[in-house]
Amino acid sequence: MPTRWATGFVCALATAIAALAGCGAQRIVPLLSSSGIPITRSHGSVPLEIVTRSTSVRDPLPVSGASVVYGDFEAALGHAVSSAAVPWADENRARRPGGWQLFVEVIKAEAEHDGARMIVTIGVRATLRARVGGAHIAQTETACRDGGLVRADDGAPVLYACMTRIGRDLTSWLAAADPVERPKAAGNYVIPDGGVIGASGSYTDTDGDGDSDEPGEDD
Repeated sequence: MPTRWATGFVCALATAIAALAGCGAQRIVPLLSSSGIPITRSHGSVPLEIVTRSTSVRDPLPVSGASVVYGDFEAALGHAVSSAAVPWADENRARRPGGWQLFVEVIKAEAEHDGARMIVTIGVRATLRARVGGAHIAQTETACRDGGLVRADDGAPVLYACMTRIGRDLTSWLAAADPVERPKAAGNYVIPDGGVIGASGSYTDTDGDGDSDEPGEDD
């Protein structure tokens, strides 16, 4: 007849073996090969480079309350942000000939399942730099929280929905982050007394050549 110590040891050993078996049975769901990943393709070279990186965030992303992890997390987020930002980059390619680099750092990523519903929370810090020279332009943070009545291993659409929201938020921010630099207008300006000021100064353009004429100037 086993002693109490022996019985406790056997129970502890059985629990450890069961835990290891549970870890071994953990299912990995690769996001990039799951249906529904948002990808938008553009024509020509888009002057926008997306770089993603995680800080203290696990990839594959574990789902709390289930034996499921989601792989390709960073890559899928990069696709979602790129897809949302492609139209903006195409439309504004002339604003910065060298293009931009958007560094997206994942600072929070959590997924949980309560047996019926999956909830996802993602937070990122985004830094916009000039792609040529690396000059810092702006930085922001944004986050999303999404959920759905799905099985733990069918939660890819929930993750995609959250990532897509982050992509839309960052795209809306981009326009304000790197505003258009309005060049100084050239030409003549009409002044209240009916005279004309040339583009190069404050004297009246008496000879109509588009240049202000200083006293004594005959060109």
